[in-house]
Amino acid sequence: MAELSPDDFAAYFAAIHSATPDPSDRVTPFPWQERLLAEVARDGGWPNLLDLPTGTGKTAAIDVAVFHLALDAALPPEQRKAPRRIVMVVDRRTVVDQAFERAKKIAEALKSAPNGILCTVADRLRGLAGLREGEAPLALAQLRGGMPRDDAWARRPDQPLVAVSTVDQVGSRLLFRGYGVSDSMRPIHAGLLGNDTLLLLDEVHLSQPFRETLLALRRYRAWATRKLPDRWQVVEMSATPGSASAASDGRRVFGLNEDDHRDERLAKRRRAKKPVTLGEVKVSGGEDARRATFAEACADHALRFVAPGRAVGVIVNRVATAREAAAVIRKRTGDSADVFLVTGRMRPLDRDDLDATIGRLVRSDRVRDTTAHPVIIVATQCIEAGADFDLDAIVTECASLDALRQRFGRLNRIGTIEDARGVVLVRSDALAKDHVDPIYGKALTETWKWLGEAARDFGIQALEAALPEGKRLAEMHTQKGRAPVMLPAHLDAWVQTMPSPAFDPDVALWLHGTEQEQTPEVQVVWRADVTELLLARATADEAAREALLKRVEACAPVGVEAISMPIHAVRAWLQGGAEPDLADVEGRAAGEEHDAKPRSGRLALLWNGDDSRVVEPGDLRAGSTLVVPSAYGGLAGGTWDPSSQEPVSDLGDRARWQQTGRPTLRLHPEVTQWHTDVTDPAWPEAPVPVVDERSEAEDRAAMDAWLSEMSAATAMPPWLGDVLQALAVKGRRRPALVRIDGVALEDDDGKRWVEPGYFALVGRFRARNDGAGDVTTEGDGASYTGVEVTLREHLGGVAAWARRFAEQCGLPLDVARAVELAARWHDAGKVDPRFQRMLHGGSELRAAVAPEPLAKSAVVAADRAARAHAFKRSGYPRGARHELSSVALLQGCAQLFDKEVDRDLVLHLTASHHGWCRPFAPVIPEDEPVELTLDVEGTPVRVSSDHGLARLDSGITERFWRLVQHYGWFGLAWLEAILRLADHRRSEEEQRGDVGARGEK
Repeated sequence: MAELSPDDFAAYFAAIHSATPDPSDRVTPFPWQERLLAEVARDGGWPNLLDLPTGTGKTAAIDVAVFHLALDAALPPEQRKAPRRIVMVVDRRTVVDQAFERAKKIAEALKSAPNGILCTVADRLRGLAGLREGEAPLALAQLRGGMPRDDAWARRPDQPLVAVSTVDQVGSRLLFRGYGVSDSMRPIHAGLLGNDTLLLLDEVHLSQPFRETLLALRRYRAWATRKLPDRWQVVEMSATPGSASAASDGRRVFGLNEDDHRDERLAKRRRAKKPVTLGEVKVSGGEDARRATFAEACADHALRFVAPGRAVGVIVNRVATAREAAAVIRKRTGDSADVFLVTGRMRPLDRDDLDATIGRLVRSDRVRDTTAHPVIIVATQCIEAGADFDLDAIVTECASLDALRQRFGRLNRIGTIEDARGVVLVRSDALAKDHVDPIYGKALTETWKWLGEAARDFGIQALEAALPEGKRLAEMHTQKGRAPVMLPAHLDAWVQTMPSPAFDPDVALWLHGTEQEQTPEVQVVWRADVTELLLARATADEAAREALLKRVEACAPVGVEAISMPIHAVRAWLQGGAEPDLADVEGRAAGEEHDAKPRSGRLALLWNGDDSRVVEPGDLRAGSTLVVPSAYGGLAGGTWDPSSQEPVSDLGDRARWQQTGRPTLRLHPEVTQWHTDVTDPAWPEAPVPVVDERSEAEDRAAMDAWLSEMSAATAMPPWLGDVLQALAVKGRRRPALVRIDGVALEDDDGKRWVEPGYFALVGRFRARNDGAGDVTTEGDGASYTGVEVTLREHLGGVAAWARRFAEQCGLPLDVARAVELAARWHDAGKVDPRFQRMLHGGSELRAAVAPEPLAKSAVVAADRAARAHAFKRSGYPRGARHELSSVALLQGCAQLFDKEVDRDLVLHLTASHHGWCRPFAPVIPEDEPVELTLDVEGTPVRVSSDHGLARLDSGITERFWRLVQHYGWFGLAWLEAILRLADHRRSEEEQRGDVGARGEK
């Protein structure tokens, strides 16, 4: 391993961030950044608080964390102190994430480094996970709203990772109740975030309840009687000087010193002028009229600053106000300016497309052109944190002082604009005596009073000199709630993930406090091959329900195509009611409408894999993922707009390719119309299913011919060209051809028609190296990976991965042996002859003549019809758990356990590798039990499928609680995650076909 020392940090920093190799362009770290690295490397741990003003480059904490991890890699695994996972957490719904962009820049520089300091750092990071040369040394993730079968960030326990997310997403996952995450996957998320993780809590003043929760978790982690490697740290970060949340209780605070004040680059930012003027906007009438008046005023002030080469920001407190202001400005500017609406209520793919456009126009490192088209950004709170915008002028709605400081951090960001100006506007009704703002409370009016007492400048130095102290300053800040006292009983409730207990404390209280009204959220996905009539028929007709699920299952939803919205806003939209007042502040209510009379409305599919169902608006639940027809509308310009009736684009195929790397293409005409230029008449017509007229071989031949013709087409977006290329492979890697037959429907008036059938092409493996994959141990589709794999090959492969993960993570030798042994037996219960028939597509003959048992089927999970056929013919009891049979077989092999191995741990890891047995196993009647036989070192082990392990007295539940006490709430979840992710990675290898797996015949 090449030498690396803290003295190399400056060279590493410059190699990543310098625009060219020219020494004159060399970017060096600020003094505080070098000092922080030296301190962390010396102590092996981080300060409790980084007290750094806006504009001083605090996102470089990511650079420091990555470099420290590389330094630490030279130590033996059990001696390492640097956490592998670096997670930046902010309590804002950001649209352009400066932290993620920085992490992406670091990761790309390390991956492509041919030599020098970056190559040394990259090789050390690869060594932490045993990665091969050329593999990405640093993984990236944005933890968005979860959904079933969407766990892209949680691929490996040993992979160095930088993730960026929100308090809701990180906090709910950490407390075993991940929003939108299935019960099965919750322990994996909690196990990874609760171990080997550095949590950088940005803008800690926004997140006091979550800070208190993390402090409580830090204490309770020490309760485990068996210690595992402890590399879990929390670092608070604040851009508000004097946030002494850490100093007040004696913990370590890191801030600027005289070296930083003498640095001319930092001094320039601190001296930057940001003078503001004030304006009260007289409003009257109903809310629509008041909002329209205020939007016009915002436009009036913003247009005064518009000039060639300038970028102007308009920042307001509500999404609806932002939409209206953007519409007014567009109408008044026409083609004379580029106007962009930026809110946090967007689908991630739409957000990425927007960022690609506006980033080059407003980022602080852009090349300014005084002749360029003016740019106007109309935004909500989503740009308060994390957005590297450097605007020439800002017009903002009044808010609390802490929010305004964040907003003006986007004005004259690096101190190079001589005539930067700001305007603060307030609605007259917000100044009424008894008015309490739903977001900012009384802080808004107190801030307005203080602003009016003297000329104000939001420059860092100028504002620091003018700020009052004590009670007056506190009254201008958004009042933060307190988290409830966390008791061990709360963790005991949350650690029960499958099934969850009847008493299940709402984790939102520990994320945002008890004083704040909570706004649970749901995710919405639009699909063009789902129609309103199909949803209606699926409520009463099982054939229609199956047809609906086949359509969605063919391209299961993923996070980057979903918009996260408050549940009451989606309910009102589906019911056709008035739009609630929405802000872009995480977890906080703003004008929520409480309808005393629940109304029916348009239907949606509540997506939950095989347990999906059609629901009415009144049936929505927090964390749900809803699939709705594109024809419902609801988006305009990529932003939430419940008044819009325009069909919404179907991003399913593109999203699945971008996020998982698995190529998928649905050839439904309403879907393909959203792929740019797909409807070009020069393109060949896609084949469609013909009932009873073509064999499967003929369908395949027709599809191959179409793919061959498509290979010559050029008018298509790059992602679609890549997908078509990946789907054109032959042999064992040939994609699955999923047939979606048409379905006859009849509406309430007796009118009949047929929803058209179509084909879907689904790749059998991840075809993009930077895709996260979609192999999982979640749900009953986990055995349908599209490639036949024998049980012997699979168990041996998972055991090898588990041993590797355990060693890399520095687990004690006896614990590592227990994890490996559980991995070697986890799927042994699949020897059940009924399960074998199911893996062979329902064929009793194929199962009988197979030379050895299978672990994985050649059927793909996306082919719902093929899976249903195989299950029906197999005779396997619905809901039965093969992992319990694995435990029964293990209990019959006493010779496997010696005093060096924790028998309880082996049995629990085996029982829980699909998420069950935390703490109870499902009770499934065995009406016709069969005998299971497994050869163990030449000796057959036989058990009945009616093993009784689901009984309360079987020992499953008592064992779980003993292990929780022994390894801790998060330690046990970590060990489960190590085994289950070993299973995922081996299954992914098998899908690629490079480990002796057999493709579909």
